[in-house]
Amino acid sequence: MKTEIPVQESESYPAGGSTMRLMNTYRGLLLLISTVFVTLWSQGQVPAVFPGAKFPSGTNYMHNFYLPPPSSTPFYPAWSPTGEEIAFSMHGSIWKIRVGDTVAHELTAGATYDSSPEWSPDGGWIVYTAEEDSSHINLKILNVASGEAHALTSGTHLNLDPAWSPDGKRLAYVSTDPDGWFNIYVREIAEGKPGPRIRLTSPNDYGSNRLYFGNIDLHIEPTWSPEGKEIIFLSNRGIPLGSGALWRMPVEPNGIAKAKIIRREETLYRPRPDWSPDGARIVYSSYLGGQFNNLFVLPAEGGEPYKMTFDDWDHFHPRWSPDGHRIAYISNQHGLTELRILETFSGKDRKVEIRQKRYRRPMGRLAVKVLDAEKGQPTPARIYAKAADGKTYAPDDAYHRVGLLREHLFHSDGTFALEVPPGPMTVEAAKGFEYRPASRKVNIKAGEETQLTLTLTRLTNLAAQGWYSGSTHVHMNYGGNLHNTPENLMFMAAAEDLDIIGELVANKDNRIFDYQFFRGGLDPLSTTERLLYFNEEYRPPFYGHIGLLNLTEHLISPFTTGYEGTAIDSLYPSNTDIFRLARKQGAIGGYVHPYQAEPSEGDYGVARGFPVDTALGTLEYLELMSGSDHMATTRVWHRILNCGFKVTGVAGEESITNLHRTALIGANRTYAQMGPKLDWDAWIEAIRKGRTFVTNGPLLEFTLNGLSAGGELRLPAEGGTVTVRGSMESIAAVEKVEILNNGEVVGNIPLTDKGKRAEFGREIEVRRSGWYTFRAYGTRPMHPIDNPYPFAETGPIYVYVGNQPIRSGKDARYFITWIDAISKMAAEHPGWRSEKEKAHVLGQFREAREV
Repeated sequence: MKTEIPVQESESYPAGGSTMRLMNTYRGLLLLISTVFVTLWSQGQVPAVFPGAKFPSGTNYMHNFYLPPPSSTPFYPAWSPTGEEIAFSMHGSIWKIRVGDTVAHELTAGATYDSSPEWSPDGGWIVYTAEEDSSHINLKILNVASGEAHALTSGTHLNLDPAWSPDGKRLAYVSTDPDGWFNIYVREIAEGKPGPRIRLTSPNDYGSNRLYFGNIDLHIEPTWSPEGKEIIFLSNRGIPLGSGALWRMPVEPNGIAKAKIIRREETLYRPRPDWSPDGARIVYSSYLGGQFNNLFVLPAEGGEPYKMTFDDWDHFHPRWSPDGHRIAYISNQHGLTELRILETFSGKDRKVEIRQKRYRRPMGRLAVKVLDAEKGQPTPARIYAKAADGKTYAPDDAYHRVGLLREHLFHSDGTFALEVPPGPMTVEAAKGFEYRPASRKVNIKAGEETQLTLTLTRLTNLAAQGWYSGSTHVHMNYGGNLHNTPENLMFMAAAEDLDIIGELVANKDNRIFDYQFFRGGLDPLSTTERLLYFNEEYRPPFYGHIGLLNLTEHLISPFTTGYEGTAIDSLYPSNTDIFRLARKQGAIGGYVHPYQAEPSEGDYGVARGFPVDTALGTLEYLELMSGSDHMATTRVWHRILNCGFKVTGVAGEESITNLHRTALIGANRTYAQMGPKLDWDAWIEAIRKGRTFVTNGPLLEFTLNGLSAGGELRLPAEGGTVTVRGSMESIAAVEKVEILNNGEVVGNIPLTDKGKRAEFGREIEVRRSGWYTFRAYGTRPMHPIDNPYPFAETGPIYVYVGNQPIRSGKDARYFITWIDAISKMAAEHPGWRSEKEKAHVLGQFREAREV
């Protein structure tokens, strides 16, 4: 039976989420790159997803590489004691499948996202993690026979990595309770009830704030020895770089005091070691300097790892079968994750096919079409689909994601179907900033199919006016769970109505991701409607990360400097040197994700070199929108404009598109005035000339005497009157619309249409040289804008009165103080390899100060 739901649009925006889908895999040529190390993450890029934990190590990376993801495909395999079945997580539930069968059976169902199952040695119980409302994770235990589950932990902390002792009487796990740091505990379990617990590890202060990994050590991913007396785990205790080494310790209070390292190797939270049944070795996942994780076996006493898989995609979460002859693991060979079994002594490796799902509860079916109103055809879009149980469900071929606002979602090509629990359900489609979102509530009935059509209508069409949108900061692969491809990147951009994808090849620790796709020109997948260009992000921790767009000959290596404890610990070369090298290839450059708060004396954020390179004229742009505080970054931009420098404002969300929890591609974007058609060279030229505005939703139009962003107007020495005109329209409400002169508000524009529209025209008296911009913003999150608050600002229009330059002594002194501070910091840095290198860089600082 089918229930037909008519086409309907709505401006009500229900809570939803963020996701993505994968269509293809792409096997590239794997090259070996010399070790090059990573730099500083934009702190605050992702709001704290889990407030109960302090995340001492890795922030957003830890969210994605370590914590259980919501997923429409299998994760976290666990063998039954007989070796006949495998439990795993999928669609927010725990499932099991019999080896050799193709039918999966759902074991848990409810309002939590369930994951990380561990089967007890007697087969009677499964412990698993249950994520509640993107705020905390607790452990639950399932009685396999009865199907009933109850909590083992409670509260607002994170409880992870459950591992049964071989005798089934104890459970090792990781918890941030009570102090917020990640430590390993062992708790007695009797008849499914928790008993006393002991703490094996404790917080330890490394003594300094390590890049990405903080000052407090972590202890995670325990696995038991077969006799139940020892645990192997992952920790960065006392280690300057990375998520740490594999350690071995006795199971006793403060066992960490007797722990020893068995393998020191940066694995970025992904090893998930599992002790073999015979006790002789462990299996774990590692990338060992390459782009992709493969499986390795290592003697339990330590030694040299032996590689078990050899592919150009990721293999992780390995688990020995009870007889030690097979390893169940997760692969992303075809983009999304899949469950596989590797025979340890034959090399046979096969996928566990899931052709049928049997739910433990009644389910209904929802079939959806998303149409473009102009074309009347299905169109790619972002989808929020919250079911009656409060969870988001995604199709089997979609990537279930969580955005910056903790909303769950996925991307669709415009046609999809879901199996969901019966009851009221809200479905919403969104597509960038130029389409009105469409939302509809439906009632799902058990055993029936409900059909729904959502139609997206245009708010405006800026391309028809010569303005095209692009992101200057996208990463395709970055060690996440998805194996992303250029094809899928183009698909996601289409779903977000993004015209230009500025993908940045970059390093994470000693890996360089996606370098094989660089070609010094447009990617062959580029079309007349959408452009893809692989560029570079250069990521030194001292000077700040920079983007290099339009490299035409080669990537610039090494990809960073100043990484503690490595052969590139020196601050040489400087960002100034790198910008100049890039310019020789016709590239433009600028600082990316620079500030989460306006820099103050003694604390100059993560773009310390910005005033130096601005003064020396080696950069073209500043990424105004990439972190969480756009107002803070634009205030620094305003100061540099007040000193007479023309720096173009651009925006890029730093979406890491193969991660589960990250900004959506195109969430922050640059609109550039390019003329009648989409063209890469015109995009680069528009950024050079400042013909841009930046936005995460509000769309702006602003002219001064008919000039738009980047324009210059000359007035006589006595000044004159200028006419400014503009408009704003937005898919979500804003609170303020303002005209700025030299960073000061000189006009407030009244809002209409419940804060979604504004229009003005007025005259302004001008008596001194300066610049004018137009901005719109709010102060709180506004769905479906995946940002802490709506924000947009145009590029400046410059007005010169007579021969008077644009100058500000106050702001010049601000940057001089800044340069003096970083000069002192650089002079005291211990990593210089020679006095010649040091003199070179400090000389650049002095030259910039004079300017």
